[in-house]
Amino acid sequence: MLIMTDIVGELRAGATVSDVLRVQQSYHEQRRWSTDALFDGRRLSRPAPGDKAALWHAARAELTTQPAGIRLAVDGAKLAAEIRETNPLGSDVLHAAAAWSARYWLEEEAHHEVAFGRLMEMAGVDPIDEEEVVEHRGAFPTDNYARVCVLQACVEIEACVSYGWQSRTTEDGLVRDVFRTVMKDEVQHRQYFASFAKALVESGVYPVKDVLSMAYTWIRPDGGETFGSAREAQTQRQGYVNWWERTRSGEDEFALGDDALHEGSVHTQKLTSVFALVREVTGIETRTYEDLKRAYFASLRTNDVDRIRSAVRAGAARETASVR
Repeated sequence: MLIMTDIVGELRAGATVSDVLRVQQSYHEQRRWSTDALFDGRRLSRPAPGDKAALWHAARAELTTQPAGIRLAVDGAKLAAEIRETNPLGSDVLHAAAAWSARYWLEEEAHHEVAFGRLMEMAGVDPIDEEEVVEHRGAFPTDNYARVCVLQACVEIEACVSYGWQSRTTEDGLVRDVFRTVMKDEVQHRQYFASFAKALVESGVYPVKDVLSMAYTWIRPDGGETFGSAREAQTQRQGYVNWWERTRSGEDEFALGDDALHEGSVHTQKLTSVFALVREVTGIETRTYEDLKRAYFASLRTNDVDRIRSAVRAGAARETASVR
């Protein structure tokens, strides 16, 4: 077993929290890689402007994972204690999520931070100064734990798709290998967050609407989080930096092209991946933004997944009929 995707099923079948943590440790040990080994004796050969731009953004994005991981670890353990008597199953899920965040997510993201920062400097891009590092360590806000898990899954999707795109389009071997190696980590991080969100819903800690609301917030075309700095208006925040709100485009020296952000196959892949996330966590099939919108609005009226599915199907059927 690699990632335990059915945490509630395993716990109900007799697994303990220690069993879950042992599986997490085993998978982490299998996946560990060394930044020193990855860079050993290697140099950049042809770092293009696009490589430098991708590194400028990736190095800063990885800085923000530390406060997020700390918050998930602290809040998870705290909430687990609060609901221990009323929902022991949900408490076990939260302990598993908190432990993974503290032990494995933080360590693996530290590898990403160091690897991208090191590569960025090798490419001749100025290192991130101390003030900016401190700014990106701002405390992650407290929020509904299931919503945060879905948020982080969506963030990992952004990273997976973007890093994968960069690894395929670069002409430099070291740039390719660093982005590909990190991307593989982000894929399994997305899977972990999905499994925690699913378990939190199945154990009754949170209703399904919390999952759908965050997915809806992420991809809505009139200002969803996935559009980052391209949105007409940004949410006013205090303390925490959302890296996707600071993506540079246009004529900036480190601008990312729209094809790497909000257009074409890259953006389509991001949306498709969010729909797959929703299906995995909730069991509700959505194929378009309109489907997801219907599911979310239906979840405000009922927590019954079958009724939500029916609302999605009925809305899609009406839409098809109107087109005909």
